[in-house]
Amino acid sequence: MSMETRYGLQPKIPFSFKSLAGFLLIFVIWQGGALMWVSLMNMFIPATRSGFPSFITLFLSFWFLILGVFLVTRYFFKISFRAFLFEEKRPDLRKFTIYFFCYFLALILYLLIDLAVHPQSFTFHFKPLPWLSVFLVAAPLILLQCVAEEILFRGYMYRMFRSLKTGAFWSIFITSILFSLVHGFNSEMLNNGIWGPLYYLMGAFLLGIVAYHTNGLAAPIGIHFAMNLFNFTIWGYGTSTAESMGLQNFVYRHTLDMPFTFLGILTIVITYGAFQLFKDKRSRSYDSGRNL
Repeated sequence: MSMETRYGLQPKIPFSFKSLAGFLLIFVIWQGGALMWVSLMNMFIPATRSGFPSFITLFLSFWFLILGVFLVTRYFFKISFRAFLFEEKRPDLRKFTIYFFCYFLALILYLLIDLAVHPQSFTFHFKPLPWLSVFLVAAPLILLQCVAEEILFRGYMYRMFRSLKTGAFWSIFITSILFSLVHGFNSEMLNNGIWGPLYYLMGAFLLGIVAYHTNGLAAPIGIHFAMNLFNFTIWGYGTSTAESMGLQNFVYRHTLDMPFTFLGILTIVITYGAFQLFKDKRSRSYDSGRNL
C-alpha cells in the first residue's frame, strides 16, 4: 500500500455509534473543560477577562481538546496516543518545518500583493519591543491551538470518515464542511457574508489534502500554524478579535477584503493540487519505466 493511500487507515477509528459518541465526548470535555477553566481564571484573576491575559487564558484551554481526543482514542479504541498521532512513527519535524515556511512565505507574498493592489487600505504601526514581547508568549499558544484542532479534524474526524468505503475525498470534504461550520459562522466571519465560510472551507480542504498526500499530521499542523501565526502577529484587520486581545502586528488592514482573500487561498489550493498531480504522474511514469 502506497504512502499516498495509507494515511488514516491504520490504526483505524471505524465510523460507528462508538466513534460518534466518542466525538461528542471529546466535544463535551473540550467545551466543558474550557468553560470551567476560563470561568475560574476570570473569577480568581480578574485581569484575565480582557486584553492579552484573556488571550492566554483562552488558548491554554485547548489542552482540554487534546485531553478529550487522548481519552477517547485510548479508552474507546485502545489506540496509543503515539500511534494515533504518528502512525507508530516519530513526529516528522522536517515536513512540519518545510510546510510551515512554504505557507508562511506564500502568505507574505499574498500580503505584498494586497499592499500593492490596495495601498490605501493599510496602516503601518510596527513597534518592535511590544511586538516581540507579545510574540514570544503568543507563538507557543497559537501552536497549541493548531495542534489541538488538527488532532481533532485531520486526526480523529478524518480517520472516522476515512474508514467509510467512499474513500479519502469524502473524508476530506466532510471534515472540511464541519471545520468551516465551526470557524466560518462566527460573528467575525459572518460580517463578510458567504465569503467567510467559503474561505474556511477552502482552507480546511487544503489541510485535508495535505494530510492525505504527506501521510500524516505534521504538514497540516505546519500550515495551520503558519496561517494563524500570520493572522495573529503579522497583520491585523477590521472586525478581528485579535485587536481586542492585545495582540501586536506589523500592518493593519482597515477592512478585510474577503473575496480577495478567498482568491488567495483558492490559488494556493489549485497550485498544490496541480503540483501533486504532476508529482503522481511523474512517479507512475518512473515506475512504468522501471518495470519495462
